[in-house]
Amino acid sequence: MTIFDEIYDMYTPHIYRFARALTRDAGDAEDLFQETWLRAYRAAAEGVEPRGSEARAWLFAIAANAHRDQLRKKRVRRLFLSERKRSMEDGPGEDGAARSDIRLCLRRAMARLPGKERRVFVLKDIEGFKHDEIARVLGIPEATVRTLLHRAVKRLRKDMAEFRPVKETGPIFEEGRT
Repeated sequence: MTIFDEIYDMYTPHIYRFARALTRDAGDAEDLFQETWLRAYRAAAEGVEPRGSEARAWLFAIAANAHRDQLRKKRVRRLFLSERKRSMEDGPGEDGAARSDIRLCLRRAMARLPGKERRVFVLKDIEGFKHDEIARVLGIPEATVRTLLHRAVKRLRKDMAEFRPVKETGPIFEEGRT
């Protein structure tokens, strides 16, 4: 039995309870639990295997970081899905058209991002890279990665609102005119 196996046996219930407390959902907790152990296994394969009480803190830090990453991904998904939901609420027969409109809006918004922001956004929120990995891939400081990601999300929110499909409501009258 390896040290990792011992740590896994010892802390499995603790990590699951922590994941459940963070997510408040059984499915999300299971995903977080699995991601935590996957990250821990990868770290152990690279020679990082803390012992004793150090292992407990190490695992909880991994779980907390994985949860933070999940929340970031959800934030981006909510950004895009909220636009989709608004479009789909326009009518039951417009499902395909609404999806097509959202895809078009998303492509336009992504295309309008400056190159570095688009690369950082895609690597982080679509491909799931960590900030430090993106920094290494792009050869820029990690702080710059965080700044570019923040700017990209801010621009996407603005652009998605601009491109939001408009429901036809008939003639528009200016106030005060008949």
